Amino acid sequence: MPTYLFRCPHCLTSFEEKRSFASADTLAACPVCGSSETARIFTAPTFFSPGAAAKQMIDPKPVVPKIPSGHGAGCPCCRVRLG
Repeated sequence: MPTYLFRCPHCLTSFEEKRSFASADTLAACPVCGSSETARIFTAPTFFSPGAAAKQMIDPKPVVPKIPSGHGAGCPCCRVRLG
């Protein structure tokens, strides 16, 4: 459920309310002064999509370094890069 930001013009309080998309435009009562003349403030939407680092923290899997083809396990360039 999305969170919407509102502002009261009477007491200058900003507050958030979680609402469904269907009730996004209904009036919100100010939690401080009770006024129903609040205005919705439009903000940029925030999305969360875990990147590789977050996915690693959520579902840790061992990271196995890849050795380029044609290089042996004792290759000096791979030893520096891998360990």
